Amino acid sequence: MMIGESKKSAVTKLVFISAVIFCAMFFGRECSDGALKGIYFCAEVLVPSLFPFMAAAAFVAESGLSRMLGKHLEKPTTMLFGLSGSCAAIILLSLFGGYPVGARGIRTLYENGEINAYEAKKCSYFAVGAGPGFLITFVGVRLLDSSEAGACILAAQIISVIILGVANKYIFREKQSYNSNSELRLTSEKLSNALVKAVESGTYGCIEMCGMVVMFSAFNEVTTRLLADNSASTAANILLEVTTACNLLSSSNNILLIAFAVGFGGLCVHFQVFQALGSVNIKQWIFFLYRIIQGLLTTAFTFIFIRLFRVTLPVFSGTGEAPALALSTSLLGSVMLMLTGLCFIYNIFRK
Repeated sequence: MMIGESKKSAVTKLVFISAVIFCAMFFGRECSDGALKGIYFCAEVLVPSLFPFMAAAAFVAESGLSRMLGKHLEKPTTMLFGLSGSCAAIILLSLFGGYPVGARGIRTLYENGEINAYEAKKCSYFAVGAGPGFLITFVGVRLLDSSEAGACILAAQIISVIILGVANKYIFREKQSYNSNSELRLTSEKLSNALVKAVESGTYGCIEMCGMVVMFSAFNEVTTRLLADNSASTAANILLEVTTACNLLSSSNNILLIAFAVGFGGLCVHFQVFQALGSVNIKQWIFFLYRIIQGLLTTAFTFIFIRLFRVTLPVFSGTGEAPALALSTSLLGSVMLMLTGLCFIYNIFRK
């Protein structure tokens, strides 16, 4: 079994590096353009919106604030999510920080001994989402020219994460003590040390994140060139990298597809989360399934909110028409279903 898994891993790595070499050799211009777009997104959007929250998540864990806050939030956190109070601060930061923020905070809590492996795994499956800096400032104001639209997607995502967290409590019902980690240290750093470690962690996290975004942006540019069909190209972008996907979808003002892309996150975000979790061991296919469900929930609640609050995008204000509110039932919907299915099957057999 192990030999088979080793061969599968080797084949996967060989295919990946072959694809990278192929793209670099035959699509150098596209790779360069895509990488430049990725650098722009990182400098203009991701680093300013994510770095403070990454550093804050690390500081909360390193300084002992998570335990202090956990004492006051123990009951609601246990009642809603079946987790100890130490997870409360990280869950909140994941709701308002950005995709890798929750994962980095969970890793720090686990390595510091404040939560055990069981809690870390449970929390990792649902504490994933984009923050207001990305959704309201970038997606809402800059792409859709509507802060209300960005706020609707943010609210929809928060509700979706909470629903997944509550459901998670009943899906994982193992009987395990919160303090079962045999290596509990429960030590707190001094303020100055905690701050330095937090900034260091946030800096490394941003560098890793930006590297992944640049690479996936370059690959996205190549897939856009190779896929003549615009629907297939859009589906590929949604599956691969959320920032590029939102930028592409904004041209058609399809707010529901943007909501799905935000909830799903894209493989670029998934890989960042896996790396950020470190020694926290989760099943990748379960994580992937959760992201699909989160994407669908975010889409559904976004639809409800834009109807409830009568949100319209400026481009339609002159005609009085509502923005595109339905997922396409044409080739785009079919391609997305097929691709997500293939990725889901791949993740099942990979781990």
